[in-house]
Amino acid sequence: MEQIKFLLPEIILVLLSFALLINSIIDQDDKEITNKILLILGSIISIIILVNLKEYGLYLNDTFENNELTSKIKILLVVGTLLTLLLISNSKTEQFKKFFDEYCFLLILSLVGGMIVVSSREFLTLIISFEILSIPIYLITAMGPNSNKSIEASTKLFFFGTLSTVFLIFSAVLFYSLSGSTYFNEINWVSKDAIIILSTIFLLITMSFKCALYPLHFWVSDTYESAPMNLLPFLSTIPKIAIIAFLYFFFQNLYLYDLNTSVLNIVSILIIISIVFGSILTVKQDKILRLLAYSGIPHAGIMLICAINPLPISSDFLILYFTFYIFSNIGLFICINCLPKIDKDIKIGDFKGLYKDCPFISISLICFLLSLAGAPLFAGFWGKFNVALISFKSFGPFLPILILSSAAISFYYYIKIIRAVFDDKPINQPSIFQTNLMNKILIMICIIVTITLGLNPNLLTWIL
Repeated sequence: MEQIKFLLPEIILVLLSFALLINSIIDQDDKEITNKILLILGSIISIIILVNLKEYGLYLNDTFENNELTSKIKILLVVGTLLTLLLISNSKTEQFKKFFDEYCFLLILSLVGGMIVVSSREFLTLIISFEILSIPIYLITAMGPNSNKSIEASTKLFFFGTLSTVFLIFSAVLFYSLSGSTYFNEINWVSKDAIIILSTIFLLITMSFKCALYPLHFWVSDTYESAPMNLLPFLSTIPKIAIIAFLYFFFQNLYLYDLNTSVLNIVSILIIISIVFGSILTVKQDKILRLLAYSGIPHAGIMLICAINPLPISSDFLILYFTFYIFSNIGLFICINCLPKIDKDIKIGDFKGLYKDCPFISISLICFLLSLAGAPLFAGFWGKFNVALISFKSFGPFLPILILSSAAISFYYYIKIIRAVFDDKPINQPSIFQTNLMNKILIMICIIVTITLGLNPNLLTWIL
């Protein structure tokens, strides 16, 4: 029992997913209320266990690790998933109401896979957890409103996702050939053998695809346009954060001995091209979902800087970035989901006159956009500023300049949306619309976190 005690949060969530699945086959009038109670109760129990689980260390023959940082990351993953599922439970779409339990089952399984990815310290468990994280996403993508488009996007995602897993297996085999072990802490980073470079490249190919880093981002726009809108808050945050967290732990041993500059240069090149080309791609977008899809590429690149930074404080800054990214993204997608016209072709021009129709949604939308852009008084400012600061101390001025340039470009494409919100409303645009109570509560939670951390980011240390 002691050996699996650290897995109790994941076990609770798995039991919750099966309870929701069983509840889907029971014919009852108040099924929707039962679903929400089970969902909230299971998530809260999992979070409470994570908060109180202070037995840190390595478990199951050192294949898993539980420490203070992994617990914080898992709490953020559970909270982000809970907010997404509450949004789905409150959907106006009959498809979501009818198959809510199935959606929950898939999303929670994917969440469990992400949590295990964060704790994995060995390649075999990593590969299995990656598949648990990925397979539900392949299925969810196929459940979009346009069946032909959704199935096409899901097939593409499945094919290339499976191919990326093959690269991960290649990487594990090559690392094993050098160290004779599948454990991360036994990788010989100081080796001058070309295999260490090749295995790192194979690993980064897999991670780049999963995080939509450039140039393996080609699937992300189709997925955003094809997947159900209510599921985008999960797809845009949880897998990405779990993988970046894994990379942080994976590269921890890189600085323990003589630094292998070749490995560092490869990761740095990936960071640079993701931030540069991700920003350029986003500027060219007029469709909202494609814009948001590509705007996540620079964010992933900036988070990856924290993953390779040797400073001890980088873990605190990474948690801050994760927090603002989760709440700003989820809040933004909830606001978009509240609009009367929601489809794959929604454009920036469709936001014209939004402020006159619904000031609450408009102000909330602006807050989340400014946070993602890195404006002062919002959590995103401290997220980007802190990463720029530690990257300057560790790597010199180039990366901070790149981060600031990316932030400046992001202001341009986010402000295009903000400007449209205050423009005059077209004659043929729908009239005033109402936002239901659940969505307002979820939006307010995200706004409070975003603004509070923007005013005092040190509160996050006290909360977590």
